[in-house]
This record gives sequence, C-alpha cells and structure tokens, in this order.
Amino acid sequence: MDVSGYDALVYYATPPNSYIGTTVFLSYIIAALYATITIVWSLYSQYANIFHASGLEKDERLYASKTARARHIKIYAFLASISFAALSYNMLMFLITHYYEWSGDKRGSQSNANADKMLRWMLDSTLFYDFAQDLVKNPPNTIWTQAAILATWFWNIYMGQKARERKYDASMMRTYILLSQILPISFTVSLFLIQLHLSSPDIMPKAAAETLTKPDPAPKRRKPIASLQIPNILLNAALLALPALRTDSTFMVILSVARAVLLLPQSQLMSLRDADVVKCITVSGGFAVANAAMLRKDLTINGLLGAIGDGGYAVKALGWDAILGFLVYIVLGWGGGV
Repeated sequence: MDVSGYDALVYYATPPNSYIGTTVFLSYIIAALYATITIVWSLYSQYANIFHASGLEKDERLYASKTARARHIKIYAFLASISFAALSYNMLMFLITHYYEWSGDKRGSQSNANADKMLRWMLDSTLFYDFAQDLVKNPPNTIWTQAAILATWFWNIYMGQKARERKYDASMMRTYILLSQILPISFTVSLFLIQLHLSSPDIMPKAAAETLTKPDPAPKRRKPIASLQIPNILLNAALLALPALRTDSTFMVILSVARAVLLLPQSQLMSLRDADVVKCITVSGGFAVANAAMLRKDLTINGLLGAIGDGGYAVKALGWDAILGFLVYIVLGWGGGV
C-alpha cells in the first residue's frame, strides 16, 4: 500500500488509523492544562506579592485601592471557577457519551472501559467532527454556537486592546491566546481581567506605577495597517454558511478558517480602534439577524432555551460559555472595570 505524501496524511488522519486526530486531541488536553496552570500560578504569585506582603498599609489611598481590587479579583475568580466547572462537566460528559455510543454499551458500564478500548476509540472515532456537527445540527444549536463564537471574537478584540494599552509583552499574552483557542472564552477572559486588576497602576508602588503609565518615547510596535472589517465579515459569513454545509466536505475547512480568524485581534497588524469595533458589532448584529431569519421556521424560544438543557453536551459547553461571557460583561460594566 502506497502511503507516501498526501496519501499518508489521509491514511493517518482517517479512522481506524486516526493517529493525527488522536495526537491533536491529547495535545489539546496537555496544552489546556499547561496554559491554565501557568496563568493561575502567575496570578496567584502576583496576588500574594501584592496583597499578602508583610507590614501594614500606611497609605490610605493605596489601601482603599487594594481593597477594591481584591473584591473585584474574587468576583472574577468565582466566575472563572464556574466557567471551568461547566466546561469540565460538559466536555467530560460529551467524551463519556461518545465513548459508550462507539462501544455500543447503552448501559454505560464502567467495566466496559479499559485502556485498550479507549485507545481504539480515539483511533477509530471522529471526535472533532462529531463535536462540530452537534454545534449546528438544528437551529437552536446554531444560534448558541454563533453567539459563543462571536463572543469569543469580541472578547479577543477586548484582550488585544487591553494588551496594547498595558504594553503586555508577547510572552505574557501567548498563554492567554493559547487558552482562548482551546477552552471557552469566559474562562480565559475572567483570568485576563484578574491580570488587569493585578497590574493596575493604583495598587503598585509609586515608581512602578509611573513607569507603567509613562508614554513610550520610541514605540517599537509597527503601525496597524489592516482593518477588522475584513476578518469580521469573513467570520460572520462562515458562521452563516456552516449549517447549510453541515454535510459538505468543506464543513471542517470553513470551521477551521473561522477558528483561525479568532486569532487575528492579537496581531499587531490589526487596527483595534473603538470606531472599528463598533462597526464590527453593527455588521455582526446584521449577520445574526439574517441567520435567525433563515432559521426562523424551526426556531422557537422554548427550543432555544431547551438547547442549553438537553441539546447535547457540545452545544451546552458553548451555550453556557456565551451566557457566562455575557455575565462577565455585565460585571465589567457594573463596577468591575479596569
């Protein structure tokens, strides 16, 4: 059998020899754990250095600022915990359900699970494809998926704006970017907001705060030359096309393009001006209305609400992420601003 070049790629990416898919799946888990542990440890270390330092606070203004920041940090830590718990439950249940469906064990017997069978399941199943298919299998799932991906897009823009404003270097943002591509955005942005609070000038020593707020006389960043509108339209067009192309061979390609677009706000070439973001919100709103109009025949309020209860674990993971992301936005506007 000739398995060179493209044929080899197809061979090792297709069940029952899906070694590439299995490698990607395991790499996702490892990368998610690495990014989560790295970020959480960094945040904990910063928090301990700032709030658990020995000695009483003599500056009343600084003490008041630290008290307020600590309160906000605890709120975002709570939201991050809820997001991580919801994600972990839904993803674990998706994997368990998928395994038992593959094995044909409708009773879900634990004795049926062993290392050899789990390896064969990973090689023989189409995890990513099945997960993606569930996201657009009906109108309610499609609407929740669109909401979650658009929330990810605009939270990535927000993170990009704040990273430039605070002059965060690439080494710091790399782990946040990695985490945002693997786990739901509500978890990542909650941790990022904690980072913003921990690096706020009002809780830093005076010298450090002056250094942070001092304008850079010779900016090293290249001037943004690309508009957000093109990737924004591309992303929305992809989301609009996905339900119709669910059974088409281009489905996974379009989904991959949509995922790649989500990275663009972190590029220094992209303009992240507020005026551009407002235009993107307007355009995205138009696409969302168009998508709802196309699906209106089979779309009801009860069906939409029911999807995050019994619409499948894949859409529940994204649906609850969209809800929690909106809750984070409310907290941010209500008084948890940075």
